[in-house]
Order: sequence, then C-alpha cells, then structure tokens
Amino acid sequence: MREIMCRAYVEDDIIEGHKAQMYTVLDYKWKPSGNEVELWDNLIPIATLAVKWCEVMWYSGLKDKNDKEIYEGDIVLTNNRDKWKVIFSGGCFGVADEDFFRLSEFAFCEVIGNIWENDESKDTA
Repeated sequence: MREIMCRAYVEDDIIEGHKAQMYTVLDYKWKPSGNEVELWDNLIPIATLAVKWCEVMWYSGLKDKNDKEIYEGDIVLTNNRDKWKVIFSGGCFGVADEDFFRLSEFAFCEVIGNIWENDESKDTA
C-alpha cells in the first residue's frame, strides 16, 4: 500500500514573510467550508492555508532511480531520455502527450525538477 502524502507550492506574498516555495504538507483537512493544508518547512510549522491559495501535489507512491519521491507536477527524465510532466489521470500517475503512459511502464525515470520551481523544465515537458 502506498503512503498518502502531498506537498504544496505557495506563491510570493500568500504567507506573510515567506517567498514562493515548496512546503511539506503535514495534514490535509477535508472541510465542508473548504479544504486546508498544514504547511511545514524543515520540521517547523509555517501555516494552515486554504487549498485555494496553493498548488497541492500528491505523491505517486513511486521513487525515481535516485530514490527520490515522485509527485504530480514533477518533471521526469525517462529511460528513453525524454522529459515529461507527471500527471494524475484515469486513476493512476503517468505522463502524457497524445497518449498516456503509466509511470510504472518505464524501466527507470529521474526527477529533474517540477513545474513550479524550474522555469527551464516547463518549456521542455
């Protein structure tokens, strides 16, 4: 069974005194009034924030060839040297152009960035 984990990217000026960055989500709170995430940075609680103010990315349950966790929104380099953006579609994590490929179909892949923090990766995936 895979671990249920997520992370969140928060833009500048959303959290006072913090610049745009990726945070660990310690708790995802499902509420009728709107879902919230509890954000942490280096084991320090930062804020509880409404999901509408950040981009939440879920963990795929898979790790890359360097044992790094793969999240939706990551940019991966696959065994055929192509760059892809990880997405969640049809009940599983994968990559897509005209066709959808499950991440588990690749012999290996390597996380080389994500769509929020690596501008150069955005254009190539």
